[in-house]
Amino acid sequence: MTTAVQAPLRERYAQWWHLRTRTERTLLALAAAVLVAACGWFIFWQPMQRDAERMNRELGAQRAALAEANRRAEDIATLSRNASTPAPRDARADLDAVLARRGVKPTAIERIDNDRMRVTFDGIGFDALPPLLEALQREAKLRAVEVTVTGRVEPGQVRVELTLAP
Repeated sequence: MTTAVQAPLRERYAQWWHLRTRTERTLLALAAAVLVAACGWFIFWQPMQRDAERMNRELGAQRAALAEANRRAEDIATLSRNASTPAPRDARADLDAVLARRGVKPTAIERIDNDRMRVTFDGIGFDALPPLLEALQREAKLRAVEVTVTGRVEPGQVRVELTLAP
């Protein structure tokens, strides 16, 4: 029994290559080059071209979005430059109007400084105080920054000193 020893693949390929004529070798090399070029075209070049086209489209959309954002920023800047300052309110008139609508009469109203006022009630119902504070804040835009409440002898009645600020 004889066994045939096969040569390694590389040697078999080299032997096969040397058996070909010069014209066959040239045609095979040319076919391999065309095959490599075609693979390069489909694997690398076409995806790069598609990505470049997509990026150009996205660039146009992003430039349009940037132009719109710049236009809006300019509109906002123009509005803030042209915004009129609100007319100064008379906090005392607003306070008097809220107190009149609530039917509450203070004992004293004194101005502490340009922004703050102190309002004193010698006798007011304790349950009337929270709605009054809410109305002052909502309607007159005055908030209580300091409140002193002292109980009176009469049930449910308190003495209140409010310091109000816008």
